[in-house]
Amino acid sequence: MILGKYFYTFFLLSFSYFLGAQSVSGYIINENNEPVPYANVFVKELQSGTTTNYEGYFFLSLEPGEYEFAFSSLGYETKVLPIIVKDKEEVQNNIYLVSSSVELDEIVVKANKKDPAYAIIQKVIENKKKYLQQVNSFKSKVYIKSSEIIDEKEKKKRLLAAKQKKAKEDEEEKLEDDPFEKAEKEKKKLADHLNLMEMELILNYQYPKKFKEERTAYKLYGSKAGLFIPQFSETNFNIYRNMVNMKGVNEVPVISPISKTSILSYKYKLIETRIEDGVSVSKIKVIPRKKGNSTCSGYLYINDELHNVNRLDLNFGKGTLRFFDEFNINQKYEEVEAGLWIPMLQTFTYFTKQGKYKSFRGETIIKFSDYESNYTFPEKFFNNEVSVTTKEAYKRDSLYWKAVRPEPLSLAEQKVVSYRDSLKAVTESKEYQDSVQLEYNKVKPIEVFWEGVGWRNNLKKEQIYFGPLPSFMDWEVIGGWRFGPWGQYFRRFENEKMIRVFGGINYGFKNKDFTGNIFTWHRYNPRKLADVAFGWDKDFESINSSDAYLNQLKPSQYILTKEFQAQHKIELVNGLYLATNFLHADRQSVKGLLLNNELNEFFEEDQPLEFDPYQAFISYTTISYTPQQKFMTEPNRKVVLGSKFPTFYLRHTKGWNKVFGSDIDYDFMEIGLKHNVTLGTIGNSNYSIKMGKFLNTNDVRFVDLKRFNQSAPVLYSDPINSFQLLDTSLTTVNFYIEGHHIHHFNGALINNIPIVKLSRIKAVAGGGFLWVKDSNIAYQELFAGLERTFKLGARRRLRFGVYGVLANSNFSSFDSAFKFSIDVIDTLDKDWSF
Repeated sequence: MILGKYFYTFFLLSFSYFLGAQSVSGYIINENNEPVPYANVFVKELQSGTTTNYEGYFFLSLEPGEYEFAFSSLGYETKVLPIIVKDKEEVQNNIYLVSSSVELDEIVVKANKKDPAYAIIQKVIENKKKYLQQVNSFKSKVYIKSSEIIDEKEKKKRLLAAKQKKAKEDEEEKLEDDPFEKAEKEKKKLADHLNLMEMELILNYQYPKKFKEERTAYKLYGSKAGLFIPQFSETNFNIYRNMVNMKGVNEVPVISPISKTSILSYKYKLIETRIEDGVSVSKIKVIPRKKGNSTCSGYLYINDELHNVNRLDLNFGKGTLRFFDEFNINQKYEEVEAGLWIPMLQTFTYFTKQGKYKSFRGETIIKFSDYESNYTFPEKFFNNEVSVTTKEAYKRDSLYWKAVRPEPLSLAEQKVVSYRDSLKAVTESKEYQDSVQLEYNKVKPIEVFWEGVGWRNNLKKEQIYFGPLPSFMDWEVIGGWRFGPWGQYFRRFENEKMIRVFGGINYGFKNKDFTGNIFTWHRYNPRKLADVAFGWDKDFESINSSDAYLNQLKPSQYILTKEFQAQHKIELVNGLYLATNFLHADRQSVKGLLLNNELNEFFEEDQPLEFDPYQAFISYTTISYTPQQKFMTEPNRKVVLGSKFPTFYLRHTKGWNKVFGSDIDYDFMEIGLKHNVTLGTIGNSNYSIKMGKFLNTNDVRFVDLKRFNQSAPVLYSDPINSFQLLDTSLTTVNFYIEGHHIHHFNGALINNIPIVKLSRIKAVAGGGFLWVKDSNIAYQELFAGLERTFKLGARRRLRFGVYGVLANSNFSSFDSAFKFSIDVIDTLDKDWSF
């Protein structure tokens, strides 16, 4: 009742206020009878006001009384009028503003009540469909320059030992007598601290997301490891899309400041309005409502009359930037045709630190030219090949680059290019190569005992390497310490074909036996990703090498095998792969061999498997298919980029009877799929599902049973291929189905917690299930955890995770545990293990 009374009183007071308040409305127009949009209406007595809409209309609710109104807009003289508000609606006659002679690039005075930026952004959103699909297709030349400056602060240099400082001073004094040598040293120092890449290509586009690059020129000075070199099919920063994909830069897509729901993610503030080349341009500050991984900040510049983007300057926070601490994008649009505005210049700047004293600052400039809109492409021009590099691209000389650059290189870049070109002329000479080769091929004590010994032939691009003496020592569960050399041979041919041979031999002190292996791999068709390999091996083999690490110390896990393998893999058509593997093995028990005294004490009841020796000839055939697999074509090879669809596979394993003396006889079939997919702002999911069954079990030995790994204690294992709380190793010859899933929220949950989000911790969740028919085992688990990424260096990242796991099965009660994981990002694929 009390609450009802308060509500009733509040209602009466509010109603009486609205009864007392009256409206004031009207239109503001100029001397040409044109409406003045977004003009300011300021009430002096209230120190607030409003703005007109696009049609020049304004509306205010005021108490009856006498007020002084100020009407103003950029480019017009301010008009002040007294207005008396009576007990009825006040509709003003048209209010005329006269054009001002004042310079039009002054800042607009805005009302405080409602920022005009919201109305401007709303108009852009209403018109963005028009600018999202301005053209159905286009063809354009593109010049890309990417550079990186490595800076080492002076403080680090001052920490050098006195002896090193003195040596440096002596060297500088010596160079003062030789200005040419001093200048050369400065060039070398600059070259060591600046990396540069230039590329020219033809970009072909068809709405909505079809791209194809034709790279016609490419030049690299130094290393490209820290350079941002975008592929347009993956990093098409189109501000008019609701979600902007920043693959390779950000963990998740970014919400565009002009998306349909951007008002929920951003606040806006009108900074100023200027006349630029006869066009009124409003500068609007973009402010995230909450800082997170899916938002950006910075400025949008809007053409007021066209309601489109003139240019933008946006920053991305380091919350989920993969390799950078800071990342900025700047786009400048140009009207290439009447009403057609295209971002003809894009600049990306990025920054990262390594420790206290070393930093890496990069810039990538993308300049468009010779733009042809609505270009007609041949039928089937766009396919899964998104980039192709011509053979001439890597052969362009300095005269060519000088002609195609839209603007000259900076002085520092010119020095680097000059120095590296002159250095290349020297280093590629036969005399220099022979001298380097001669020095490399000398055997030094540090190589024998620590680095390993190598031999190289630069002309043939081949190399032989032997490991250092400490690496000759090895330890096995069966027999303990062993000793023996190992090495490898590698050669790369001009056409990108490769061959690698590696192997070794070692001697076991306890059992006085020899084991060893030799393996040859050859990529004979780089365009078809076709490989062939052969190998021979005699070793103590783990029956289940993926089992829990403590199980790998059990003698019962091992048998002695002598194997010969032949493997082949080829891409039949794009995305369709055929892999075959033939294995002939002589399998023997390790019963009777000497083990390790320490392990005998630890696993007292565990004994080696005892069985009669037998022969096994097995074939493995796998067909896998990834629909719409994207790829790049280099002059002599193919580079796979992935797909938005899952990879499906079918695997058949056959144990052949009486072939090459084989004693086994079985057929096993497995079918499955796996996929890693990004789900907008809520993160990315990685999942796999597989099922299988032995179709023929005439003679299946223990070694060849289908196995499910026992979970390791404490350590969190790869959740896509293993379980976390499976308390025993399972085997089957019957039907089974297995599934795994993990979802990284990439900050989507944590960012809603005000204080915790500053820690940059990210949530992760997932689970798995297993059903085995013959034992009627149904196992399921769920897990959730927190992960935090740490820097190991400029571009190396380590991810530490803590997870809580809950599991049960129809043969056991609920079980729970905490697990820990450490993962290091793959800098080549720019992705984590899971």
